[in-house]
Amino acid sequence: MRLITAIFLLCSSAHALANEWWAWGALEYWRDDQNKAWLFLGNRLDEADGAYVQIVSPRFRHEIAPWLDVGVGLSWLEIESLQSGDRYSQFRPELELNPIFDLTPHLALEWRNRMEWRWNEGAAFTTHRLRHRLQLAWTLPEPVGPLTRLFVSNEWLVDVHRREWAENRLVPVGGTLKVSDSTDLDIFHMVLSSRVNSDWRHESVLGTYLRVMF
Repeated sequence: MRLITAIFLLCSSAHALANEWWAWGALEYWRDDQNKAWLFLGNRLDEADGAYVQIVSPRFRHEIAPWLDVGVGLSWLEIESLQSGDRYSQFRPELELNPIFDLTPHLALEWRNRMEWRWNEGAAFTTHRLRHRLQLAWTLPEPVGPLTRLFVSNEWLVDVHRREWAENRLVPVGGTLKVSDSTDLDIFHMVLSSRVNSDWRHESVLGTYLRVMF
């Protein structure tokens, strides 16, 4: 109960300083030595000038080498503009190739490379994008209370149709908490940068990612 209360207070105080709140979840329902399958769920809320986004995505990943994973996903999104009230759906098949490098027994460099084919309801099928994320994760040799991992990452997103770098997601600090034997919670701060015409707009995001393994 103390852990849950501390997490709630931390999220509440950080949310007050952030422009957006992203709440992700993953329900892992199958795993063996080389494969895993899970359902990804997400909510994204930009109260000031953005949208409310919900996503449901079954995903599968296979280890083709000790240092390399391949993955597929099939995402369905509902996107609502908070200013106009307009709402539309997005369908998104995804393909990933993800090298993982163990730099030390506790330090890993993960490089996620994803291609997204995006179809927005009522629009042309021309909003595809490439996503590349580098993440450096340090698993603590011994947990500090519920804290088991620290990480930093940066993801850059390329609009394939326009052939331009359209978005950047920098996580300067994040941590993983062990909530139970089968549940982990990531809490992180993100600097979200979006290209608007030729200028960049920067926003602060509070993110949480709850992972449950059955």
